[in-house]
Amino acid sequence: MNGRKGNKDRELFRFADEGNSCVITDPRTPRHWYNYLWNEDRYLAQISQIGHGKSYYLDEKSNMCMINRDDARYVYIRDEETNTSWNIGEGPMNTPVEAYSCTHSIGYSLLQSKRERIEASWRIFVPQHGYHEVWTLRLKNTDSRPRNLSLFSAVSFHLEGFSYPRYYEMYRCMTTGFDRELNGIYCGSSHPFAPHERYNGFLAASEPVYAYDGNLADFCGTTGTLTLPDASACGLFTAPDVIVQGRDCTNSEAALFILGGVLQHKLHLMPGEEKEIRVIFGICSSREEARAVVKAYQTHEETESVFRQAEAYNYGKISSLSIRTSDEKINAIMNNWVKKQVDFCIVGKKGVRDNLQIAVGLLNYRQEKAKEEILECLRHQFADGHAVLTWYPYDATRYSDQPFWIIWAVCELIKETGDITILEQEIEWQDGGSASVLEHVKAAAARLLADRGKHGLVKIYFADWNDALNITDDPEAESVMLSQQTALAFRELQRLMEQIGDREYAGFIREQYESLKAAINIHAWDGEWYARALSDKGNVGSRNSAGSRIYVNAQTWGILADVVPEDRLAQVVHAVDGMEHDFGFPLNLPAYPAYDPHVGRMSGMLPGLFENGGVYCHATGFKVLMDCRLGRGSKAVETMKKIMPDNAKNPSARSGAEPYVFTNCYSTNPGYYGKSYQSWTTGTSSWCLMGVYEGIMGIKREYSGLRIQPCFPAEWETAEAVRHFRGADYHVVIRNPNHADGGIAEVFADGILCPDGILPDYGDGCCHEIQVNIHG
Repeated sequence: MNGRKGNKDRELFRFADEGNSCVITDPRTPRHWYNYLWNEDRYLAQISQIGHGKSYYLDEKSNMCMINRDDARYVYIRDEETNTSWNIGEGPMNTPVEAYSCTHSIGYSLLQSKRERIEASWRIFVPQHGYHEVWTLRLKNTDSRPRNLSLFSAVSFHLEGFSYPRYYEMYRCMTTGFDRELNGIYCGSSHPFAPHERYNGFLAASEPVYAYDGNLADFCGTTGTLTLPDASACGLFTAPDVIVQGRDCTNSEAALFILGGVLQHKLHLMPGEEKEIRVIFGICSSREEARAVVKAYQTHEETESVFRQAEAYNYGKISSLSIRTSDEKINAIMNNWVKKQVDFCIVGKKGVRDNLQIAVGLLNYRQEKAKEEILECLRHQFADGHAVLTWYPYDATRYSDQPFWIIWAVCELIKETGDITILEQEIEWQDGGSASVLEHVKAAAARLLADRGKHGLVKIYFADWNDALNITDDPEAESVMLSQQTALAFRELQRLMEQIGDREYAGFIREQYESLKAAINIHAWDGEWYARALSDKGNVGSRNSAGSRIYVNAQTWGILADVVPEDRLAQVVHAVDGMEHDFGFPLNLPAYPAYDPHVGRMSGMLPGLFENGGVYCHATGFKVLMDCRLGRGSKAVETMKKIMPDNAKNPSARSGAEPYVFTNCYSTNPGYYGKSYQSWTTGTSSWCLMGVYEGIMGIKREYSGLRIQPCFPAEWETAEAVRHFRGADYHVVIRNPNHADGGIAEVFADGILCPDGILPDYGDGCCHEIQVNIHG
């Protein structure tokens, strides 16, 4: 699948390797397009299309060690005869190169280019275990004469990211020096408040180093614009003095400021000759540990063995779920990229709401990891049922929606595993003591019931799912969206209680569901759609509201929770469809023109940005599942593709979003029209994964087994997926010969009809063939 055209109609990218790799063919992308590589030890490397980016480590409490400053990770090449110098990925020197490509793949990034008859490549990967990344640098002489080159590997050292008393900045505790046994620069620190011992950095190489610099001022120069607290200045990496003046590194070392690591290698290449150098960049607890790490990469064979192991791990952990449709874009994004993105979202996140949403997405393919995250979130619930927003950094601001996500996620976990003994597991409370998982769930339900306001809806407090909707002038304001979510939670909790035989509580929670549903329909119905919040100071998201009159989430969740009566359904759907934009669904319309203290932060943003009338992709993900709930398969796919990267009406060349991962929002503000803000760390990825696999393909977990209930688009004649569930694999093939939209499915498991669509719970370690025929 070829990518959109960029400047001067140059192709920006294409997908390769069955969609598992995105090959960027022009380094001048609208913004930096990143890949993230990481391991379960929580070492992460962010790599742009020019190769630079952050390298960092997060401990189990999310204490960060940001290894490099200003994303400095660069490789320079210099012809020693002509003094011509360049970078493999063009940046930061911006010297043009030929045959440029950057391949961002599931387990590595690879930059390649050619200049002055020198072919160069730079591959970066993070091993399965450890606290470092590995660079493989290759230079080949395609000239007819010998060539003399210098190769410079350059990073900065920062080692920041944790809390400490004033005046205890890390730079006061750092030194750099060349360690000959390491064959590289070692950056040591002695911070008295460091939360762990890995606040030491290193940059080392497999081949003898000709010269080095540990003081970036000596490498970059002192006339640049990077000024540090002691007024020392350092030139930026765009044109380092050592590189452009044809000098060698100065063998400098440093303390306090401008710390970095630069390794210079001199290469003599005969015609046709190729040489490889391996560079290891990372953190450690001691010099001895760093030296031991580097020894593991002394040979090409050893390095390639570690690389293959990392590749196998990165694919293996996400391989149990796959899809094949007639839509190549969906295949490229929804096979491995979206799973990688969901997996990445959980790394370092310590928030109850966020982690639970991501974890339920993970249930589709990393069940044990999802279970671990769900149970960890329960540890940050208070005994009265509510929970912190984040436990690191600690934020106990009273967001009202955490109990809903707890109930929903635990119900989904039990459906996925079929293991009701999880409900008996003892989990600590945030405020001391412990209780069973079931008691945590019941406490969440009790909290939501106790938080009902005068209209019978759940109070919003500081905010609900929408962090930026802050009705702080009315402590009694009630959230319609959360009340709808609570109704869904009570419906699911009733089913769980029936499953474990607690019919008394199931009956009680059913009564609460009906009471809440009635209250929503009496007090939140606005004539054509549902208001977003109720307040004596003025309802929000109502026809008569000041500024903005309709919010999409109060409509989508009403349908998902079965709250909308049949005689109002058409009006709600019509209201939602009326909000449609070329690249998704705005969170609210119209956008607030000016700050309104009754609404809070969202109204303080420019109209059309983020939560203030921007296309918030996370919320559009909710809408995809709403379409599936209504049997609108074609509409679900259409909606999904609007927010997928590189939308036909908002290509990555304009939006700036990486073409392989979801972004959090698109702006509708004229000054930033179509642009996206951030990619990778967004719950959009989890909801869109669920939208495709659980909604459109209809592969849904139930207490009794896996249910196949697709909501197929008329445009698809066939599609297939593989799903691992409770110890067995299911190869699901769906056929839609009459091109029905939605349709009714007839399901066969190994040739045997499953009348209710529930597959046998085989649990036998085998792969079973599931045939699904859709009738109009």
